Amino acid sequence: MNFHLRRISIVAPMFVMLACFAGCGDDTGGSGGTGGTAGSGGSGASGGTGGTGGQGGTGGQGGTGGQGGTGGMTSSSSSGTGGNMALCNDGEVVDEVDDTKRCINVTNLVNVIEAPAGVVWADQEVAVSSEYSPAGGYSASQALGAPNVYPDAGDESKAWATETEDKAGEFLTVGFSTPVTGEAVWIYETFNPGAVKKVTITTSEGAKVIYDNPAPKSIGACAHILSVPTLTCAKISSVRIDLASEAVSGYNEIDAVGILPPPTP
Repeated sequence: MNFHLRRISIVAPMFVMLACFAGCGDDTGGSGGTGGTAGSGGSGASGGTGGTGGQGGTGGQGGTGGQGGTGGMTSSSSSGTGGNMALCNDGEVVDEVDDTKRCINVTNLVNVIEAPAGVVWADQEVAVSSEYSPAGGYSASQALGAPNVYPDAGDESKAWATETEDKAGEFLTVGFSTPVTGEAVWIYETFNPGAVKKVTITTSEGAKVIYDNPAPKSIGACAHILSVPTLTCAKISSVRIDLASEAVSGYNEIDAVGILPPPTP
């Protein structure tokens, strides 16, 4: 009896193993079908190759086009053009303020300064506070054109003079029929120089003060050229000269106003 049961117990497990083998084989086949679906997933992987299209990100090397920043170096070259800006405001003091160095025998000059070629002289009377004569001698129009008193000095009718002497608030504005770029404004003071208090230019950018003397004073009797840097490359259409006549006694006469063109780079 015991022998019979042992035989059955051996046969039964073998039957189960065979059945299981057959059943597992079927399940594996089913999984293989699922594996086919995984093959579809493989197509998804192809989509991943589309990600390789992300190499278009390499096109982000267009960021290398950011080397256009190097183009920013052109900007610095334009600041080099801005370097040309320096040519427009290079005006320097050309005449001695100290009368002991500038004058000899009171009214004569030690050195006569020649105007450079290319100076543009004011050719329009724009406005004036007062003039000794409205026409002819001492009128504002006497300050137009090239100097015709300098290098001499003294009370000369060929220069502009105010109606009265030593009055506050006197000014003269002269213009240029063709606006001009320049490095400096030259003002020829031929009688009692030193009274110029302020110089204002008008350009396409508006009015701009380029000279402001808080304490004008007499600088002797001989003629003097006040040279003022323009501080701009914009074209100048007019120049206004404000006097502190009350600070420098006597008539303060102006012979000419000119603009020096910038030097050739």
